[in-house]
Amino acid sequence: MTTSPYILSIDLNKNNKLLYTSTKSKKELSPISGSELDYEPDKWNKYNIKNSHNCYSYALGKRTTKIKNKPQPGYSSGYKHINDNEYECNFFYNRLKKDVPASYIEKFDNKCLPGFYKIFLALDKKNDYHWYVQNKNKLWSHKPGHGEVTDIDASKNKIKNPSSANRDYGYLNYNTSCFYACVHSDLSRALDNIYKLK
Repeated sequence: MTTSPYILSIDLNKNNKLLYTSTKSKKELSPISGSELDYEPDKWNKYNIKNSHNCYSYALGKRTTKIKNKPQPGYSSGYKHINDNEYECNFFYNRLKKDVPASYIEKFDNKCLPGFYKIFLALDKKNDYHWYVQNKNKLWSHKPGHGEVTDIDASKNKIKNPSSANRDYGYLNYNTSCFYACVHSDLSRALDNIYKLK
C-alpha cells in the first residue's frame, strides 16, 4: 500500500498576522489535535538529559545523549549566537521556521493540523526566552534550563494557558507573550547531526 505525501495548506499572510495577536483566547483549554506528546517528566529529568537539554529541545520533543551543548533556536539551521537586540518575537519565529520548516502560527482557540501540536514562546527581553508545550492532557509543561520538567507555573499552579500563567520566576520574568505555534517533531532538524558529540 502506498501513501500520499503530507500536503500542508497554510495561508502565510494570515499566519504572519497572528504573530502578535495569537495569545488572546476565549477558551480555558486549547483544543488538541491528538498528536500531542505525553507528559513524561521522568524521561527528561534523568541527569544526562536534564543537564544537556533545555526548554527548546523539550518543546520539540527531542532527546539525545550525544550532545554536550543545550540546543538553541536556529542553531541547527546555521544561525549564530542570539544577540541582546534579537530578543524579539519575530526573530525567534524566523529561527523556529528554519529548524522546523513545517511549523506555523496558530491561535490558542484552534487545534493544530493532524500530526502537529502546540508550543508557546515567552520572552524576558534581552535576558532569556522560554518555550512551553501542550501535552495530551490539554495542560502545558516546560523545562526551565538545567532544571526539571514541570507542569506548574511560578505560582505553583497547573498551566492551562501559558500566556495567562505566572511566568515571573524572580531571577527571570518572561512577561512578553509572543505566539503559539504548531510543530511536528518528526519534521524538525535532527539535533545530533548538528551539535558536537560527547
